[in-house]
Amino acid sequence: MISRCALILILCCGVESFTTRRPFQPMILRPARSLSRPDPLCSLPASSQGSGEESARSFSRPDPLYSLQASSQGSREESRRSMITKFVGGIGSLLLSSTLPATATAAVQPVVPTPSFPKDLSWPLGKVAFSLLPLAGTATRRATVQEEVIPGKIWTHDQVQGVVNVNVPVRQTVVKLSPESGGGLWVYNPVAPTPQLLQMMKELESEHGPVRHVVLGSVALEHKATFGAFARQFPKATVWIQPGQWAFPLSLPIDALGVTQKGARLREIPVPGKRVTSDLYQAYANEPPEWLSDFDYEVLGPLKFQSVGAYSETAFFHKSTKSLILTDAVVSVTPEPPAIIAEDPRGLLFHARDSINEVVEDTPETRRKGWRRMVQFGLVFFPSQIDVVPAGEALSEASSIRPELRNLGEGAVPGGALYPWTWHEGNADQRNFDTISKQGKLFCPPILTKLILDREPRRTLEWVDRIATRFDFKRVIPAHLANNVSATPKEFREAFEMLESTPQSPKPQRPLPEDLALLQKASDLLTSLGVVGPSQVCDLEPARQAGRFASST
Repeated sequence: MISRCALILILCCGVESFTTRRPFQPMILRPARSLSRPDPLCSLPASSQGSGEESARSFSRPDPLYSLQASSQGSREESRRSMITKFVGGIGSLLLSSTLPATATAAVQPVVPTPSFPKDLSWPLGKVAFSLLPLAGTATRRATVQEEVIPGKIWTHDQVQGVVNVNVPVRQTVVKLSPESGGGLWVYNPVAPTPQLLQMMKELESEHGPVRHVVLGSVALEHKATFGAFARQFPKATVWIQPGQWAFPLSLPIDALGVTQKGARLREIPVPGKRVTSDLYQAYANEPPEWLSDFDYEVLGPLKFQSVGAYSETAFFHKSTKSLILTDAVVSVTPEPPAIIAEDPRGLLFHARDSINEVVEDTPETRRKGWRRMVQFGLVFFPSQIDVVPAGEALSEASSIRPELRNLGEGAVPGGALYPWTWHEGNADQRNFDTISKQGKLFCPPILTKLILDREPRRTLEWVDRIATRFDFKRVIPAHLANNVSATPKEFREAFEMLESTPQSPKPQRPLPEDLALLQKASDLLTSLGVVGPSQVCDLEPARQAGRFASST
């Protein structure tokens, strides 16, 4: 999820102007006008075209921030020189302020203390595993929070991943196997094997038996990067690999992930009626998994992209506890920040500010405010309720940030202080968050519905329907955001309704259209570049008509 966030921002955002507040512009690479044309799939019959256009226009709001006033050439040049001077000076000041000795600000009490960093929270391999992504937890502390979901049967371990203090939980699930499945522990999507986590696992093993199966139920980088390192800690365990693994630009073997298991201990999750995807797994492909007495499962994909890559994940149904365990396909968001996010609240307070030098108090209300904004960044990447601060001004402000606020971004943002946006006043973003949350109801993340699953809606909905009809679950344990979500098969099915949207019967997405604008732009760009095929879902394109990325033609 986070790795995809970084990709979208890199592809779809340009650099903010030094001289004026302007919207980000999509990077060149375009047969441009085609990006703003309506998708033929969404073309309405003549009799209903007007109502569709009116529906789309109703989402549009003029944004005065991006209205440029005419000025003379001389004043523009003067403004440009002034802003470039401020930009260069800001960089120097920011670098200087970030290297000041601790004694320079020791007399100032931070709004929240910097937490301790004991050795058992460290995972040095993370610096290599995530070398291309500046994810939280790679060069900084990586704490783990354990939760017992079902006493004596299911546990979860949450860690943090994030970019520029936009932090989300990444979760492994541990299940105690019954004697019929051989006993011991079954681990799904393992997280980083820090000393703290390994001690937690050791305690579970001492009471419930050894780790016997380690399952990678996804092809996403944020889960693959920790899988091999964890599996190496349990060499007697059998590892199970999600079908459809891929790497770019080189096609790497599975042991490139650090997996050391061979032969019968290296298996691919079997898909009934299909051959395994590699000869590496063929020798033992006909042997049923030992854990089948405890689990049933359904595999989605791989859904291959038009150029390179694929999406694939497996949902597991734990029969005795009626629990559905999966990776990215559904999530839930609630107003309270998860325990692993609150464990180091600096990121929450960082985002709770309306502007860089607003002093906030560490209170439950402030943490909830920071969390709702963190969620919006994490799910839509460019919330509609922020205004971008020009680069020179942002650097200048960061270099003179109040000392009590400096540690809020320490180790997570450039210079520990950069905050290149302001939020609209008066908790204006609460409505945006409430639209996403819907009181914690399950939903499919918009990055999937706008960039991936909408390219294969039929296959996705077939997978969803198999889960909803075959598995009588009462809780869902996703790999991100809220944990242990009470949900029925019907509610799970409703989370994917937008994939059935048609011009005659549009289904709204959970985020507001203006918050989906960047993802819509990214979808159009990736389609035009041939990375993915065209969307097969029509929602009357309100995200193309709303907010700062609205089409101008």
